[in-house]
Amino acid sequence: MVRRAFTMATVLTVPLVVGMTQATPATASIPNGSQITQSQGFDACVDPSESQMSAFWSGSPYWWLGTYIGGSSMACSQPNLSATWLGDEYNAGWRFQYIWVGPQPPCTTYTSRFSSNTSTAFTQGQNEAISAVNTLINNLGVANPATSTALVYDLDAAPSSCQAATNSFISGWDYQLSLYPAQESGVYGGVCTSSLQSYANISHVPVFIWGGLWDGNRSTKNLWDSVDNCGVTSGSWVYSQRLKQWKGPHNETWNGVTLNVDDDCANSWINPNNIAGADSACTA
Repeated sequence: MVRRAFTMATVLTVPLVVGMTQATPATASIPNGSQITQSQGFDACVDPSESQMSAFWSGSPYWWLGTYIGGSSMACSQPNLSATWLGDEYNAGWRFQYIWVGPQPPCTTYTSRFSSNTSTAFTQGQNEAISAVNTLINNLGVANPATSTALVYDLDAAPSSCQAATNSFISGWDYQLSLYPAQESGVYGGVCTSSLQSYANISHVPVFIWGGLWDGNRSTKNLWDSVDNCGVTSGSWVYSQRLKQWKGPHNETWNGVTLNVDDDCANSWINPNNIAGADSACTA
């Protein structure tokens, strides 16, 4: 994935995890929950305006948007993102994959990083899950509780020297999201550079994955990079548990509006419900 990160230097502290407690929620503008779908979507660093979303709706192959909702490593501002925007786009027919871009692995140069200590990293993963759910409910109007709502952690490339800490962090993310009221935990990364396959054997395995492989093939069955001989094996996350980012950043125009986007296909959970646009290319 194109890195959506880089903010000012951040020193992470580790607050006590106390569960999914929230402040007074925003007025619900969009249902909770998610639904398995086989359909095309796109993601963009900045959530498009309502007029841009309208242009990309009419006649395009897209039914859902990968939308960045927050996190310490989210680079682009989101001037359009609000409970009103989310509700309006839901009513227009759009569905969503919520993306959280928090701290990155400790052996990288990102300014916001989680701990190299595996126990601490696990707790930090839990805390990121709490923050992401609270953002959905308190800021973006997702109905409380956010039961069965799909949430993706954007985790980019990291050397193998900190894989143990990264595994623990993702375990903490998944574990916390599995607690009542449970959400659907996901993780995004390059199929090779983010070592997605490593999360198939951790203590708390993500419910679904979103693999970046810019091979021009929309099928979510193919998450193996044949050039570099690495990726996600055919036996992992096989029960409608995959999304694929099959085309990287490019300018695309619909109805006179041009956006810089990545193209995606889903055979997995998309938020919240009543999703149309079944596309066999996503599962071919």
